[in-house]
Amino acid sequence: MQLPESGDTPVEVFHALLIDLLEEQHGVRVADIIDFELGLHDVQLAAQSGLRGELITSARLDNLLSCFVGLEALLEADGEQGALFVATDHEEVGSASACGAQGPFLADVLKRINHYVGLDNEEGYQCLVQRSLMISCDNAHAVHPNFADKHDAGHGPKLNAGPVIKVNANQRYATNSVTASLFRELCREQNVPVQTFVSRADMGCGSTIGPITASEVGVPTLDIGLPQWGMHSIRETAGSHDVALLIKVLVAFCNREVLE
Repeated sequence: MQLPESGDTPVEVFHALLIDLLEEQHGVRVADIIDFELGLHDVQLAAQSGLRGELITSARLDNLLSCFVGLEALLEADGEQGALFVATDHEEVGSASACGAQGPFLADVLKRINHYVGLDNEEGYQCLVQRSLMISCDNAHAVHPNFADKHDAGHGPKLNAGPVIKVNANQRYATNSVTASLFRELCREQNVPVQTFVSRADMGCGSTIGPITASEVGVPTLDIGLPQWGMHSIRETAGSHDVALLIKVLVAFCNREVLE
């Protein structure tokens, strides 16, 4: 590997080392490299921590943890009812892509399902959508011990205190009283505690694919999530007990015959 010149800028030094690494790993010359994309991420394994193993720490818990929980629930469901697990790309950058929540993918899949069950018309498709319920699952901001003042005093989710229903009057979350009550009833039936998150009125609020999907497809939607600390940091923290609690509720959701 060729060492950079002492007078090179930090950017030039990094670029030279990166090009050398690409040549070394892939056997290409500098002239062969037209362009590349670079993504940096934490390579440490996830770990269980806390005095009693009550915490899990990992990179990218938001939102890989929700993907894990949703898939586990689907696998544990009895399969008697129709259920669809959706994991879309580009949620953190606006979802405006062909494979994002604002793209046509989900609606196209639902229309094809509608076709294969013999209801190949617009009325049948609308009935399918309106008889469905979407749970948009994206981690929620728990009260961080170092930044407790960032939360409204009456809406501070805690780790290991159950899944969180997320509410926003400006429709940054798609939850309404009907979808929230359905989820609360599921939690009551499964003896699972449930929390509510509302952002402070003088602070901005993040969003999820919930409102995007609800407006694009028209499906009744609920926004929930597992509470966590340090969202979007390189190492995030969540409660280890919350994972099993949400899986339990989502399994019941997948198995429930009629949502009323």
